[in-house]
Amino acid sequence: MKTMGMPAAMVSFGGVVEFFGGLALILGILTPIVAALSALWMLSTTWFAMSKMKKKYVGGYEIDVTLFLAALALALLGSGIYSIDHLLGI
Repeated sequence: MKTMGMPAAMVSFGGVVEFFGGLALILGILTPIVAALSALWMLSTTWFAMSKMKKKYVGGYEIDVTLFLAALALALLGSGIYSIDHLLGI
């Protein structure tokens, strides 16, 4: 990714958000915070794909926008009753 112009800090941030963030979302731990970080990551990858990579096909960012909106909905609505956040009263 560094050869494509993506900063090294952004690559490590993406790895942490996607792995540990996905695990936290599955378990329902700190859901609004993790979902907001995931939404920021999807926003940055959408911008990166549209500006730096110059995709050869038209469009192609629909899945990025869909995942951004899903993460934003989780950040705003919370995790629900079947989560560790709910059990702890957070």
